[in-house]
Amino acid sequence: MRRNSRRRAGFTIVEMLTTVAVLIIVLGLMVSLARHVRAASAEQSTRDILHQLDEAMAIYIQRNDGQLPDVPLLLSDNINVPAENELKLAALRNNQAFVRALNNAGLLAGRFDDLSIAYFDETQVRDAWGTPIVFMPHMHPAVGMNPRGWFFFSAGPDRQFLTREDNLYSYEQPAEQQ
Repeated sequence: MRRNSRRRAGFTIVEMLTTVAVLIIVLGLMVSLARHVRAASAEQSTRDILHQLDEAMAIYIQRNDGQLPDVPLLLSDNINVPAENELKLAALRNNQAFVRALNNAGLLAGRFDDLSIAYFDETQVRDAWGTPIVFMPHMHPAVGMNPRGWFFFSAGPDRQFLTREDNLYSYEQPAEQQ
């Protein structure tokens, strides 16, 4: 008996489905990694901005005999916490006031030249998520506690100012640097 030794060239349906499944898994891993890298990059760029603002404010205070700029408070010492939309308006006023004070003192010139206008536009400094960075002239238990008193903070990825879990502070070091 003679057999036909010719075999069809090509892939079986099982081979093709296996290849597609592997490609989907690899693509899923790549998307997940890209999200993680993007989140870490946003956090690091915001920490860099906070650090730069911290340095500028330290110079401002030194030049002005320990006096802080006159900046509207995000929260008063009142126990009532305002609604989030009121906090956002207060944060914007606070941000514009400290940027104006630091600009008038010549402390922001050249400091943020490498940042896009989305972060700094001469009137505001925003974090990586587009939220105004806030200057706290003194500690407030609803926001954060810094031994030296004043600090800057970002609302973080959720863009809400009083969710301390994801807020970023100028006096904190990232976990890997502690």
